[in-house]
Amino acid sequence: MKQFIALAALPLMAAPAMAAPYVESKTTTALVDGDYTGAQTELRVGYDAAVGSGVTVFGEIGPGYEWRNGQDGQGVAVGEVGINFPIVDKLSGKFKVAGEYGFDSEVFGLGGELKVRYTF
Repeated sequence: MKQFIALAALPLMAAPAMAAPYVESKTTTALVDGDYTGAQTELRVGYDAAVGSGVTVFGEIGPGYEWRNGQDGQGVAVGEVGINFPIVDKLSGKFKVAGEYGFDSEVFGLGGELKVRYTF
């Protein structure tokens, strides 16, 4: 859990020229082969900061609750850190690492995502 908190706090350690704290609610749900598998609702506190040349770093952390179809739900701690960056004119990227710790299951999950976006 200590590594999770340190990872989530990483962007907060930079000395940005412009920064903005925020609060965000996020709900995700899924269907697999037409069957509802569950949902998760999270409340996150975040911070993003411009670090120069169009690059922005961000970090979020907070509690959530996970409902799984046919199973007991559980409270979770969630966090995410990432970076948004320009590649060339009208083409940008986003990279993030997200983690989740289930209080009842005592399972720590870690994942990542890379997006590339072209804006017309």
